[in-house]
Amino acid sequence: MPPWRPLATLGLTLGCTLPGLALADVWKVVDENGVIQFTNEPPGKKGQLVISSNATEPLQGTSRASLPDATAHTTVAVIHASPAYQAVHGSLSAAAQSYGVDVDLLKAVVATESAFNPKAVSSKGAVGLMQVMPTTAQRYGVQSDRGATVSAKLADPDLNIQTGTRYLADLLKLFGGQTELALAAYNAGEGAVARAGNRIPNYKETQSYVRKVMSIYQLLQAHAG
Repeated sequence: MPPWRPLATLGLTLGCTLPGLALADVWKVVDENGVIQFTNEPPGKKGQLVISSNATEPLQGTSRASLPDATAHTTVAVIHASPAYQAVHGSLSAAAQSYGVDVDLLKAVVATESAFNPKAVSSKGAVGLMQVMPTTAQRYGVQSDRGATVSAKLADPDLNIQTGTRYLADLLKLFGGQTELALAAYNAGEGAVARAGNRIPNYKETQSYVRKVMSIYQLLQAHAG
């Protein structure tokens, strides 16, 4: 048992759920099995500080009240340390360039949707990294055949990212580049946003989803800058 208490463990998926945690120092540690873990207890010389409790100044043009919370800070640190993210980084960059979507937005969506697990399947049948519904994929030409169903095809990371990015790009165009509305539509459907008067629908899940993605996206942009 390590002398420090892990916050999250990275295998092929991302573990980064820290509800209600105040922003604190977070270290990255590689254990004896080569597994990356995160801890808020100083691990000694073996640890690398990835989040500082002093890093709480507002981003330019951002009020302190709207700052990303500790979960977002830790998620960003975990994304960049994740082998699962590294495995699809090239595909995300290629899709972002092809369809004119900010790659940091794609990273935030994938982190929120699937924690970079290409095998993730939701209770509603959404599949893969970007949790694409088979019916949505069919709109973009993904069809079943004798070899595989649409759902099975969406388990392919490249196809999943390409399809999800095309859909997100179309939503951004549909809602005039308003990222929050596009994200709300990605989560709840474009019809739900339209029925809400082109506002984020009054669904707790959707509102939480938009806040989470935007929080991660904001931090990724700040780090890129």
